[in-house]
Amino acid sequence: MHPLVRDLYKRIIIVGKDYPAGLEHVRRKAKEAFMKNKDLTDEVEIKRAVARGRWYVRNELTAVIQLKKYRTIKDRYY
Repeated sequence: MHPLVRDLYKRIIIVGKDYPAGLEHVRRKAKEAFMKNKDLTDEVEIKRAVARGRWYVRNELTAVIQLKKYRTIKDRYY
């Protein structure tokens, strides 16, 4: 396994612990995405796929987690 891919998977699992649908959901979706790209051998294509994955972790997953935390705090005070 390419080191960048392994690092991306670790990031997904760490961020997925706080995901509202649960870690199993995130793990299942990550596995599907990784299996879809398992045949990539070109270094440029691997880096492009890892960059797309990092973007997803940074923007999409984090935004959903922040929304969950915001709603929880809002429910506690209102």
